[in-house]
Amino acid sequence: MKFTLVEAPTFWWPVTVRVPDPDAPGKTIAQDLKVQFTPKTRDEEIALNEQFAALSTDRERADAEIANWLEIIKGWDGVVDGNGNPVAFSKETLRAALQWQWFRSALSKAFTDSAFGLEAQRGN
Repeated sequence: MKFTLVEAPTFWWPVTVRVPDPDAPGKTIAQDLKVQFTPKTRDEEIALNEQFAALSTDRERADAEIANWLEIIKGWDGVVDGNGNPVAFSKETLRAALQWQWFRSALSKAFTDSAFGLEAQRGN
């Protein structure tokens, strides 16, 4: 297959979030979803890094991190609420999920794996 150069690549990638198991101390539960990413260009990444370096407070850096995720994540599939009902993707529901460290860590790993061409693990 030939390399296809597109202006704004968008793709789905599996994400495994490991959340603390409420019933087993020290254990986690793997929860899977798919996320649709539209990555930034190299120039956009450099500009973002320069802006981030100029920030002086933890709140500013946290807000910038969330703003970046809100820009590059375009959708999700396989997200449910505590009753098992599907949760539709929106900027508000994404912002709520981004409040949890385990969700942000899982996104970072999945996005990095996709950027370096690492195949998703079987079963995701």
